Amino acid sequence: MRIFTIIILLLLTGYYAPAQSQERDSLTLRRLGEVQIVGSRSVTRTRLNAPVPVDIIDLRSLQENAPQISLTQLLQYISPSFHSVNGSNAGDAGSALNLAQLKGLGVDQLLVLVNGKRRHKSSNVNWGGLGNGATGYDLNAIPAGAIERIEILRDGAAAQYGSDAIAGVINVVLKKSTDDITISSTASVRRRGDGLTTRTSTGYGFKLGDNGGYLRLTAEFATQAVALPAGKTDAGLYNGPIYGGGANTRGYDAIYTKETDDAILVSRGIDRHYFDQRGGGANRAKDALLSFNAAIPLKEGVELYTFGGISHRNSEFTAVYRLPGWTERNNAFLYPDGFLPEMDNTITDKSIAIGVKGKIGQWTTDLSNVYGKNDFGNVIDNSLNASYGLKSPTTFDAGRYNASQNTAGLDISRYFEHALQGINVAFGGQYRVETYQIIAGEEASYAKADLRTIYNIDTTAAGVPYQSAAGLIALNGLSPGSQIHAGFRPANEVNVNRAVTAGYVDIEANITRRWLLSAAVRAEHFSDFGNVTTWKVASRYSLAKWLAFRGAYNMGFRAPDLAQFYYTETSTTFQQGRAVDLVTASNKSAAARALGIPSLTPERSRGFSAGITSEPAPRAELSIDAYHVEIDNRVGNTGNFSALDTNLPEDVRSLLLQTGTTQAKFFYNAFSTRTKGIEFTGSYKILLNKGSLSFLAGANFSKNEVSGVNTPKGLETYRYVIFSEAERARVTTNIPQQKVTLQGIYNSRKWNLLLRTVYFGTVTTATALNATFPRPDYFFQKLPAIWVTDLSVGYHITPQLLATIGVNNAFDVLGDYTAPAVSGLRNPTVVGIQNGSAGVQPFARLLAKF
Repeated sequence: MRIFTIIILLLLTGYYAPAQSQERDSLTLRRLGEVQIVGSRSVTRTRLNAPVPVDIIDLRSLQENAPQISLTQLLQYISPSFHSVNGSNAGDAGSALNLAQLKGLGVDQLLVLVNGKRRHKSSNVNWGGLGNGATGYDLNAIPAGAIERIEILRDGAAAQYGSDAIAGVINVVLKKSTDDITISSTASVRRRGDGLTTRTSTGYGFKLGDNGGYLRLTAEFATQAVALPAGKTDAGLYNGPIYGGGANTRGYDAIYTKETDDAILVSRGIDRHYFDQRGGGANRAKDALLSFNAAIPLKEGVELYTFGGISHRNSEFTAVYRLPGWTERNNAFLYPDGFLPEMDNTITDKSIAIGVKGKIGQWTTDLSNVYGKNDFGNVIDNSLNASYGLKSPTTFDAGRYNASQNTAGLDISRYFEHALQGINVAFGGQYRVETYQIIAGEEASYAKADLRTIYNIDTTAAGVPYQSAAGLIALNGLSPGSQIHAGFRPANEVNVNRAVTAGYVDIEANITRRWLLSAAVRAEHFSDFGNVTTWKVASRYSLAKWLAFRGAYNMGFRAPDLAQFYYTETSTTFQQGRAVDLVTASNKSAAARALGIPSLTPERSRGFSAGITSEPAPRAELSIDAYHVEIDNRVGNTGNFSALDTNLPEDVRSLLLQTGTTQAKFFYNAFSTRTKGIEFTGSYKILLNKGSLSFLAGANFSKNEVSGVNTPKGLETYRYVIFSEAERARVTTNIPQQKVTLQGIYNSRKWNLLLRTVYFGTVTTATALNATFPRPDYFFQKLPAIWVTDLSVGYHITPQLLATIGVNNAFDVLGDYTAPAVSGLRNPTVVGIQNGSAGVQPFARLLAKF
């Protein structure tokens, strides 16, 4: 109730409004009257008269004043419907990415555009975190210093833009200013003195010719040091047996006591912090990014344009420490004190767009081609393949994967000024080719060296004895493959593609001066599963100059990614402290077919929104929008099927055991969801004698619930495995369903001051403890709501040089981490998925503009 009271007070005082002005001293959201790109193809459409909610976020003010430096974190603390946290809350390679969500829907249910053109996704399938079993967009592969503004369409738009746009669209608009140089350098550090983060950006723009041509170049370099999990100084400390006594299976006993363990630690010259948990903080990482944005007139009314860039990231993920007492996973001769395995990911992301736009008669025509590719390499270091014994390497090439997308498009539009009160007609088509490839790693990264064939002795009808293979058996029971992540096998290799052909029509008609009506329809053909047609209608009616109503209804879809069809991997999960090897089986695999898991189909959605926009007073703006989204047959991961489960068919159990693992999960259209909520955005600006004071407020209150579960025929008794408690929590309670952001900025010729507080609602996560049939056990951790406060002070040393200091999470709010750890053997830590903060984090920045 306290939150609603704050919002009502802000509404009554006129502080709420959906945008900010364009001056440097404004808040981050641009004024509603600015021409918008995303969500409309009309040249006359502005944010104020749009029939659907659009946030236009000017990054310049944020990059001057906010503690955050990456694009995803800048948006996390300013947009109420946007959510993204540190990737280390995901598993393995997913820790290298900070994926994004809108309205709490999937990371693969939003579409990202750059300069209005479809961007490619990451090739990585994520585990844990925000995107379990999903591929998302790596927004941080785009230099933040290259971005002019971010446009967030908070409404389903598959009929306008195609697959993925169920939750909405994020359009990244690149800078094109010339004759200026911008240099910015920021450093911050986390609460324990760990996690040092730096980012330096340089941008330069210059004219091409004398007719409006330009070229804008941006380069960035960023570093991230290892950050430990959030919590007190002993968070993640291991309390159980380390060197013996049943480590990995149980606690101390009368034979192997804690005193015995402590005596060994003293003799080794180390303490328990040597075995601290690392995952859940931040990876060690380095980023190098380069982007460009250019255009040159060919003749009057015709322009050649191009934009793109390349980024390279090295990210090092460290998982759970393999203790010396874990005899099935450690070799005491190689690692007498155990080992902390590392996954070194090298990520190269590149894209280029080229196009020509101009007038053909009265029609505006845009012909373009956009290519993008994301490549993920996996090297496992400081590890071993226990089944190899002393012959095991300690560094492994675990293979790589990549995904690409090439989109050719033709967009044609015309505004008929004298038809009714103005009609904009747009139509066009796209031809898109998507590829996905997995390349196997070296044999030692996946092999189980102790597997041997079992033979039966049988006789022919004539009484001649012969041997027949009766299966495989592990001789020593030691863990196969490289620890933390087993390499891709030759059988996992794929090199697949699909083609998508699409056509659309989009019409916006001003029926009267007060009434806008728009409609769009889109047809797409996928070479791998056929046709999809979607449509959308929207309307806006102005009651007065200061007040308007708007609403929309849309039908949407999301095509499963190629990776969700073909991805297979083996990794390690921890259940009640015990390490278990788990295979993620391809949807196309023999095991999936044998089990009865059907082939993936597109997700389908229905959504509507309704709201008001208002300018209740000079320099005050407001929007309130309610939304309702239903999604059928969402793709997710099943829970874990166990090869030791005698209820499973023998052929399925055999297929699982042949992978060297004991548990498996599968991609499947397992469930349907219903999401409903209400969003507020608003701003108010006060002009002062020597500066300005601006206020921004925003809030999103949503509820995500599961509306149905699809259980394959014959697997009814496995309904709690098909759709697990962990998956239910991921799509309903894993992220805050309430978020409020309140911000004020004071600007003068000499000083900049920022005060911001963000409310993150409660979060409940579910972690599997076992694969017990028919209903596995789960550990539920609930974190209460928190307020995170940011402060910054900036001083203009000269008109061109700004120095800023401040702090993120000034009051060191971490949430409640007093619940017992999952295994009971480690001190608990905060589940950072709530807000991504590891505690108080001061920063300093120097910004120069010439």
